[in-house]
Amino acid sequence: MGWIIAGIIFIIILLLTLGRVQITADYSEDFILKIKYMFFPILTLPSTKPKKEKKPKKPKKPKEEKAEDEEEKPKKKISLNLDDILALAKLALNSIGKPLRKILKRVEISHLSLDIVCGGEDAAKAAITYGAVNMAIGNLLGWFDTIFTLKPVDKLSVNVDFESEETTADAYVEVKLTVAAAFAFAFTLIGRVIKNFITGKGARTAVKKLV
Repeated sequence: MGWIIAGIIFIIILLLTLGRVQITADYSEDFILKIKYMFFPILTLPSTKPKKEKKPKKPKKPKEEKAEDEEEKPKKKISLNLDDILALAKLALNSIGKPLRKILKRVEISHLSLDIVCGGEDAAKAAITYGAVNMAIGNLLGWFDTIFTLKPVDKLSVNVDFESEETTADAYVEVKLTVAAAFAFAFTLIGRVIKNFITGKGARTAVKKLV
């Protein structure tokens, strides 16, 4: 019986870690941000819940004055030289670099949709805005594809309206990450920090000065 219960608990934990955190951003006339884990909503902005009335704050009781003979404990001064700062920077970069690249690559960007209509005060400025937006989107998508896992774009439309003075945009995107990937990132990062701390004499010296 005990093994069955343990097996059920293990399966539940496994399923929970394989679940995804999903962030949805939708912009048309208003910006809407939703965060959910599997089927459970975590955050919605702007919130659809009615605001609760704030209760009047109770007046704070005056703090008791310290006795004159009570001496304040001297604050510990942190004195780091350039070698210490460089050692800490090296510890941080060596520890977080590889795990960060891995977890960012596991971030999935899907259902990306962009519909932009460029305008301007006159036809020349509208054309300049149109060219700048096209270039920016091309660079941004290339960067997304390199850093993250970018799924095929659902819709990408950039047009120009020479009669409009404003640039309008509709955008939608979903960003997903499994909880297991987040745990793997955390454990890998902790392991690398410990390893680099043990092998780096300069880092140990700098950390001792901070503690």
